[in-house]
Amino acid sequence: MDPNAGRPARQYQWSVGFQREITQNLAVDVTYVGNRGIWWQAPALLNLNANTPERLKSFGLDINNAADRALLLSRMDSPAVVARGFKVPYAGFPTGQLLAQALRPFPQFAGIPSAFNTFPVAIPVYWNPMGKTWYDALQVKGTQRPSHGLTLLSTFSWSKSLSLGSEVGEPNPGSFGNAQFNNVFDLKTNKYISGYDQPFLFNLSVNYTTPKISTNKILSSVLGSWTYGVFVQYASGMPLQVPNAQTSLDSSLFQGPSFANRKPGKPLFTVDLNCHCYDPNKTFVLNPNAWEDPPVGQFGSSAAYYSDYRKQRRPAENMNLGRTFRIREGMTFSLRMELSNVFNRAYWADPTGTSLTNAQQLQTRLPNGITAAGFGRVLATAPTAFGSTLNLAPRQGLLIARVTF
Repeated sequence: MDPNAGRPARQYQWSVGFQREITQNLAVDVTYVGNRGIWWQAPALLNLNANTPERLKSFGLDINNAADRALLLSRMDSPAVVARGFKVPYAGFPTGQLLAQALRPFPQFAGIPSAFNTFPVAIPVYWNPMGKTWYDALQVKGTQRPSHGLTLLSTFSWSKSLSLGSEVGEPNPGSFGNAQFNNVFDLKTNKYISGYDQPFLFNLSVNYTTPKISTNKILSSVLGSWTYGVFVQYASGMPLQVPNAQTSLDSSLFQGPSFANRKPGKPLFTVDLNCHCYDPNKTFVLNPNAWEDPPVGQFGSSAAYYSDYRKQRRPAENMNLGRTFRIREGMTFSLRMELSNVFNRAYWADPTGTSLTNAQQLQTRLPNGITAAGFGRVLATAPTAFGSTLNLAPRQGLLIARVTF
């Protein structure tokens, strides 16, 4: 447990905005909003039982040297380890263990046990307040007050969200809280856009009530007092995680994964994820040639997320129409139709893209051309009510009738 466990996070927030009345019933707000967060829990940023490159150098070992890497993965009773003068760290240490394990700060453990976990397994430090967050946004809001039956509320934000080791505020004990990290020995390399970053987000909610027709009582009773509502949301896709490097340092440093290096000038996708120009069942949508593993023994230079490496956009478009009829005093009849995904947009699961090992060879297909496995594969099945891999149900309508008395 971290000595500073329990320290509450601190959030600094500020904003400056302007409001302008465009018409008598329409107002527009333009605001800059910023905040900075510190002391968020970040268990992914601290590993008390890892071998740092500097620690290995103190024993005369270089992680970038192939012979030294082979020695680290050798048993303690191997002739090569004995010849270099390495001895077991304490009496009773198993000679069948690797040299890398023997050089840990606490060689008797794979991880540091805790009150929550008494077994010697790899677990993070609990509640270390090392996380930081950054958020800056231009936010615009338009409000149409009720006027001639029309009300409107629309918001738009242009923002950037950065994170350092803290993707959620309260990670469960023994977990990293979804935080991705590259090199725990160099914290500044772990500052990148958040996995929840959406630069552009637009919402529009409109409600319109049809007026009564004073010149024709029959038409007024049929067409008047209907309420029509629309809600739409359009936003940037969520970031895709950069593939993990396969030249793992886990076996000798025990610090966790690193990331593959991004190749300059190489396209990240084989198709535009947001177009309707490809069959997701037959297309590997990610380009494996855009990434390469870092040299053996070195950390990758990529961030966990990039602004131009994002998932499919998934708009929300809903409409409704309804009216309440007065039958007599104390009794009404309401009729309402609700439509979701009114344009019947199809959304499929995110492509597989966290493993890059032999990506070209692993991209396999079935005899009918359907993708079977590999980097950039998309799971796209026919939409069903339950258990579908689609992220949004197909167009649905719900008709509701209600008598109130």
